[in-house]
Amino acid sequence: MCYADGNLYVQGENGDLALVEACPDSYREKGRFTPSEAPERGNSKAWSYPVVANGRLYIRDLGSLWCYDVKAK
Repeated sequence: MCYADGNLYVQGENGDLALVEACPDSYREKGRFTPSEAPERGNSKAWSYPVVANGRLYIRDLGSLWCYDVKAK
């Protein structure tokens, strides 16, 4: 999991990502997605942590790397 700009970027063991508002009183999921062309994982699990740097979200999984622009507009 990664924290940036008041949100948590959470990667599940199946490779899906969720954007969750960081608040102490409840779970508030803002969105969820699976990276495009995600690798076939079989029994493997996603263990890499998402990273946010310079307004970009980086996701690595089984030899694949994605980069998404997450800057506020």
